[in-house]
Amino acid sequence: MEPAALSTIKDWSIVLAGAIALVTFVTGTLEYRRRGRYERAQNFVEIRRRFLDSQLFRENLHLLTADDPALAELPVQNRRSFIGYLEEVALMVESGLLDPGVASYTFGYYVRLVAESKNVWVGLDPESRYWEVFHRFATTMRQVESHPSPRRLPTL
Repeated sequence: MEPAALSTIKDWSIVLAGAIALVTFVTGTLEYRRRGRYERAQNFVEIRRRFLDSQLFRENLHLLTADDPALAELPVQNRRSFIGYLEEVALMVESGLLDPGVASYTFGYYVRLVAESKNVWVGLDPESRYWEVFHRFATTMRQVESHPSPRRLPTL
């Protein structure tokens, strides 16, 4: 074979290998993003399920909608656990694992009710530094509600 033909074959081989590498890279990147979205969706479904399936939380939610004085009679630990759960959601938002719009859509209403409730805080110090994450989250949820995204629905 002539040296010019070998050079052409070599050049085309390099181009073909580069194209295959590029396609592999793009495919891998798309799969990585798809898997990330899937995992975030799974996490969201799990935290929502834990929130709505907990008997303790359902009792709190039922009383919270009217800021029922019976909230103040619930054990402090139950109310602390409920607010602490909302802080777990806040930490997921702050770490980027959960979109603020999704958190607002699912938990924002309840966060606002807790923040505005007088009865849920009986026996707890709402000004304590231990509730900073919750109050930051409440502020974030108010901002998200007052400045909705131009998107139709929040995305995971």
